Amino acid sequence: MFGRAERNATAFAAYAHDLAEALRHGSDTIGPARAALLAKADQVDAGPLEVTDQWVVLIDPVKMSAEEMAKLEELARSEQEAVNRMLTAVGDADDATANAVVAAGKSRGFVEAGPPTDLGSMMAPVAQRPGDQVPDPRNPIGVVAQEAIRNGDMSVKIRDVSEPVKNKYGDEVTTVTMQDGSKQVLTKYDPFDWPSKGNFNSITQYDKDGNEVSETSSWHDYGTDCDQTTITWPNGASFMMSMDPSGTRSAGFTTPLGKHSAVPVELIDDMSNHAGGLMSGLEKHIKGGGSLPMVTAESLENVGKTAKFGGPALSFATTVFDMAMADSGRDKCIAAVAGAGGFGGGWGGAEAGAAAGAFFPPAAPVLVPTLAAGGAILGGLYGADLGKFVGEIVCPY
Repeated sequence: MFGRAERNATAFAAYAHDLAEALRHGSDTIGPARAALLAKADQVDAGPLEVTDQWVVLIDPVKMSAEEMAKLEELARSEQEAVNRMLTAVGDADDATANAVVAAGKSRGFVEAGPPTDLGSMMAPVAQRPGDQVPDPRNPIGVVAQEAIRNGDMSVKIRDVSEPVKNKYGDEVTTVTMQDGSKQVLTKYDPFDWPSKGNFNSITQYDKDGNEVSETSSWHDYGTDCDQTTITWPNGASFMMSMDPSGTRSAGFTTPLGKHSAVPVELIDDMSNHAGGLMSGLEKHIKGGGSLPMVTAESLENVGKTAKFGGPALSFATTVFDMAMADSGRDKCIAAVAGAGGFGGGWGGAEAGAAAGAFFPPAAPVLVPTLAAGGAILGGLYGADLGKFVGEIVCPY
């Protein structure tokens, strides 16, 4: 009996020794790689760039010329390559450590669990290696995800705000230029030219190539005594919200082919909840117990007071996406993103959908419309494509 116990204890001690050696060696390799990565991040953060928790290099929101921005964009990509080399070293050290631990156990009968293969393994998952929590620069999807995050960030960070000027019609126009070169034109219309509309204001968004992305307008209709907000896209799609004097609201989406679908007023409530933020360019207008997000003179004045500005169309797309995700529509949303026009840049549909799913796991759904509105998913979802994405999600409701 004592001999058997000694043999078992010796075997267990050898097993523990092998595991300890694997972890000790892993610590010796992961530690220096991690320290080098953190030191590089601190160095980058000390300048005009920043490194996010996902190890993506972004440009600080500072007003500057287009030439200065071009130089910083080139620097950001150069620094991203340096960060990626160090991040890869950490990943390789981590993988080597995990492999060593598995190898130490394999000789004692340990079998590493693979991904789920059937319904039973999905319902009762076993311990597995955790997935990546940040984009992995060792594969194309990770590199594309990093670029998508940077593009999306540049599309909402303000580079310059012009002084208000009067156009030939007497309207007051202010141009907001983003880091990526896209623009949002804020217009306060001359009331003498629009006698049927009060408090008439708009925000028109253009991509970096000068193509219109969307136009959002709000006004009080003197004929019906109703407040109105509309969002239109270049493909002819439109979304309209209205509120009468009693506070009763209605909303609907019209496709380019003229199909009209009523939209639940809960979507208006969700937009109103975010309307006070300076990112949206909207203001919550309250009347008769109801609320309607509107582009107002005050909301236009607030644009530029913060470093970021997404615009009303982005606010709407974010709300629509959140609504669909909350309704267990993750696969549907990914399919809509993948199918909306330019997504994929030559990739097949299945690959594009897989990429979208990889970018945006269930834990981070809010990122999708942010990147989509900025054209950050492989250069797709600009202009009419964003209207198509919104329409495919909204119309079935």
